[in-house]
Amino acid sequence: MILAMGAATTWSMRKGFNDYTRQQDRLRAEAVAATLAELYRQQGSWDMIKTEPRLWRDILSMDNPERSQIHANNNRPDLGEPERRPLVPHRMREHWSLMDQDGHIIAGKPKPTTDALRFGIQIGGVYVGELMVSNVERRFGRTEQLFLEQQRRSALLIMLLSAVMALLAALLLARRFVAPIHQLADATHRLGAGQYTVKIPDTRQDEFGQLARDFNGLANILAQNEKLRRDFVADISHELRTPLAILTGEIEAIQDGIRQPTPEALTSLQHEIQSLTRLVDDLYQLALSDVGGLRYQMQPVDLVALVQQAAQPFFERMLEHGLTLQLKLPEQPVWIDADTARLHQLITNLLENSTRYTDAGGVVQLSVHAADAMAILDCQDSAPSVNAADLPRLFERLYRVEGSRNRATGGAGLGLPLCQSIVEAHSGSIVAQPATQGGLWLRVQLPLSTPSVSPPTTATPHFSIPS
Repeated sequence: MILAMGAATTWSMRKGFNDYTRQQDRLRAEAVAATLAELYRQQGSWDMIKTEPRLWRDILSMDNPERSQIHANNNRPDLGEPERRPLVPHRMREHWSLMDQDGHIIAGKPKPTTDALRFGIQIGGVYVGELMVSNVERRFGRTEQLFLEQQRRSALLIMLLSAVMALLAALLLARRFVAPIHQLADATHRLGAGQYTVKIPDTRQDEFGQLARDFNGLANILAQNEKLRRDFVADISHELRTPLAILTGEIEAIQDGIRQPTPEALTSLQHEIQSLTRLVDDLYQLALSDVGGLRYQMQPVDLVALVQQAAQPFFERMLEHGLTLQLKLPEQPVWIDADTARLHQLITNLLENSTRYTDAGGVVQLSVHAADAMAILDCQDSAPSVNAADLPRLFERLYRVEGSRNRATGGAGLGLPLCQSIVEAHSGSIVAQPATQGGLWLRVQLPLSTPSVSPPTTATPHFSIPS
């Protein structure tokens, strides 16, 4: 860029100097043409210039009028005051020429260049001759050449000084830019090696500071994911080891004759096998959801009818646990676009979660209504409650609330994460909040079918309880 700027400056300077000298020639030529016009007006022809070549030189040089042959006192034409007469440098006179109206050279250079400056001379509107000045590019004298050479040397010196200053500035800036890049590269290598606690100073307010903050955020996320992965592996190991240990102890007791293979013993073994089967199935469903392997066949589904169908098996189960199941459903259908099997699984998981965690003597309520182009499914149960700090984590895999809702009465903590996956696949949402009955309230919102059917009536809902 410095070389280009230097070349452009040199070219601009030369061009500007050419324009300046051309303008000076134009001013001189206009004055000389006026003098020649006055001479022609007085003489009526160019014969005086033809017969007296010195007169042409005097007109261009404007020597002292006392020595000039054209002064009025010597019976020569009066050409005006000397101070108004232009002075054409001696070295330039050979590039000036005068041509008559017929195109014949009267004085000056025999063959003017084609790009010469031309100034017509007219007397009373009649063309009588033409003054020509050769191309300015070929008329630089020693003074002008020295001036241009000096300017070129100055431009070269400025270019060199600019290059040195630019190099010093580049080195200083490079140190400021390269240092954080090296920090980032080193931190990236450490992060790739598994050191998720690595951090980069983020005190800068420029792009590097923002990059450092983004890197630190990424490191925090990776550290959290690594912790979740380790916790997941530990929890899965625990969930698998517990029923396997029970199965191993039961089978060894039967082999040793300590216990007899009675129907009760076999039922206990079957119960543990079912626990393992549910755990493996839930893990498989979540794995399919993560890789997009769960297939959904969307079709219009009446959410009200589907809730009634999925809830039927739980009336008896909840009675066995000392619970009461209530359905609060509208009389008209609530149509949504959904996969029937997956939505049935969602409702079953919600009811299963309440069955496991609700205290005996409690109530589980399942309701459906439509609002704002959304179908809303609410599942509420009674005590025990869930701490507000634990509500956002209920959809984490293998997370279960300690205390009243603990893992001794619950499953593996995969049911709600699977519910969330199904709801999101239906472009809906699921949230957890405290229930008015003192337990947990899970609200599922799913888009209504398009075009939607008539909204549900506001008639008094009915409650279904087992007879």
